[in-house]
Amino acid sequence: MQMPPPKDVATLKSFLGSIQFYRKFLPNLATAAEPLTRLTRKDVRWKWTTTEQTAFNDLKAMLNTDTVLAHFNPSCPIGISCDASDVGIGAVLFHRYPDGSERPIANASKTLSSAQKKYSQIQKEALSIIFALHKFHQFLYGRHFILVTDHRPLLAMFGPHKATPVIAANRLARWALMLSQYDYTIEYRETSKHGNADALSRLPAESDPNFDRKESDSDIDTVCLINTISTQINSGDQNKLRKETAKDPVITEVLRYVREGWPKQVSDLLKDFKTKENSLTTINGCLMYGNRVVIPRSLQPEVLKILHEGHFGMQRMKQLARTAVYWPRIDADIQDTCHRCTACAEHQNKPAKAANHPWMLPEKPWSRVHVDHAIDFMGHNWLVVVDSYSKYPCIHPTSSTSTKSTTRLLEEDFAHFGYPHALVSDNATSFTSQEFKTWCQERGIVHLTGAPYHPATNGAAERLVQTFKNSLKKSSKPPREALQEFLMQYRRSPLPSGYSPSELLNNRLIRAKIDTLVPSPAHEAQGRQAREATKSQAKEFQNAVHKVNNNYYQVGRPCYALYCGPRRTSDPRWVPATVIRVHGSRSVNVKVHPRGPIWRRHIEQLRPRYGVEEDTDPGTDPGDLIHVPSPTLQPDVETNSQECQPSAPQYGPGNPRRSTRIRKPKKVWNC
Repeated sequence: MQMPPPKDVATLKSFLGSIQFYRKFLPNLATAAEPLTRLTRKDVRWKWTTTEQTAFNDLKAMLNTDTVLAHFNPSCPIGISCDASDVGIGAVLFHRYPDGSERPIANASKTLSSAQKKYSQIQKEALSIIFALHKFHQFLYGRHFILVTDHRPLLAMFGPHKATPVIAANRLARWALMLSQYDYTIEYRETSKHGNADALSRLPAESDPNFDRKESDSDIDTVCLINTISTQINSGDQNKLRKETAKDPVITEVLRYVREGWPKQVSDLLKDFKTKENSLTTINGCLMYGNRVVIPRSLQPEVLKILHEGHFGMQRMKQLARTAVYWPRIDADIQDTCHRCTACAEHQNKPAKAANHPWMLPEKPWSRVHVDHAIDFMGHNWLVVVDSYSKYPCIHPTSSTSTKSTTRLLEEDFAHFGYPHALVSDNATSFTSQEFKTWCQERGIVHLTGAPYHPATNGAAERLVQTFKNSLKKSSKPPREALQEFLMQYRRSPLPSGYSPSELLNNRLIRAKIDTLVPSPAHEAQGRQAREATKSQAKEFQNAVHKVNNNYYQVGRPCYALYCGPRRTSDPRWVPATVIRVHGSRSVNVKVHPRGPIWRRHIEQLRPRYGVEEDTDPGTDPGDLIHVPSPTLQPDVETNSQECQPSAPQYGPGNPRRSTRIRKPKKVWNC
């Protein structure tokens, strides 16, 4: 009943739309509304007289009769219809019946305050919902209800099963939080079918001071934020941000579109704001994007200086900016500010490591060799050499790292494996000297170096130095012994390819301690070959010259021994001797007849001696005999003196040796 009369055709059409929404409950509606319907025709001039006012009052009275209004029924579904215009907001509390019809329970409307008129359209529509919840809270709280709106973006913003967008305006986020305490279902309805609430928003009754005061108090924090930023930019003027915003042509045009609605086509400067139209709002004469203040172009350099205080990096500056300020391409401006800061550039950290670029694998072993020095480790300097193809290591302890000492050690390795095609080292003075360059050129070696203080270029040698140092630190042996143990194990251990460094370089597997545990097929074949050779030698020995029997060379046996002295070309080749000691199955000690020296001779250096008297020079160990090997390959043993006695007479302290030669009497000459 407090609805004011229409002022123009647009508001009159809205009022008639609300009447048409309830036409099934209003008898003789066309007759009662005819004076007002006539004013909406194009050929009729607007003129509001007492006739139109009487018709307007009669229609309002018809809307308040019991044929239209309904009493609240807790058993019937309930809902609210909300709408907003440039001048006010309206809401209808209704019951929905099984046939789909809606009957109002109560109506509410209010005019917009000067600050609310500057809201964007989505915020005005949202404000109408909050106003309806404020008015009809006692009917809606604690039960499910239907929320009807003609603004489709609110379905995504206030949907009960959808999260509030992160970039939503601070005011919209607060309203979404308020709606979360209700149980509702939101529905979209076209504006042409939303006449019941549309008329209330276009013809609002009066303002609502209590509701406006609560809403204005909630924006105090945002106003304080604007004043704080203005003070930081210009300490003497808290309104600096608002004044510069009013001077900025782009932001001024955006503010107008936020209040009046966005057109379908905008200029290129406004496209960034057009995509964020649902998150833009105005507070205290400033443009807000969510909870961030949009900074005009004239103040952006000052804000960038504030963000860069402390010389933090781009990421921290962006995070700080996202809490308070915004303008198009702010991230790019922050990056440019950091790039142009000389102090930040001079103290910047090292860039991230580049992608690994490995050396090309050589075609053959010992084609490219990496060298490096391990300085002052365990009391020595060490020259480390490693083949890039086979990973075969060579390590030399040295007291000097000079070029002369380095080339001398390299010559030792190159004498084993040859000169490589390329040699890679760091930029130490021993490798960059003119003497070393000349040494490489004379041998046709290409010397390669990396960038200074970048050891990864010579990674093969650097890695071997690390592995070598760790191994020697863990070893309890002296450094040189530990080095040999390390080299043996490293050269023998298989690489990921399945082959050891020694196999890749020398085409054979070196024999280490681990190989003694399992006999190889080659070892077994060698054993068979040795046994067959022994059998053959035994047969040949049995058929030797003069068919000497197996037990001939016994202690005390006469023989001829081969003379190997300095006068062997002039003296007799074979001299008489007697066996005095037996060593195994091939070697004996003989004493030259009659009082010559004792010689060590192989059985191949002895001949039997026949047709002589018994030797008068006894042996030192008459019980030892020599055994010629038999085909059964029995182990060599010495024969016990009790089992085989010599046929020659025994001499000793009680049986002195006497010559059997007949002595002639001495001739005496008498003069």
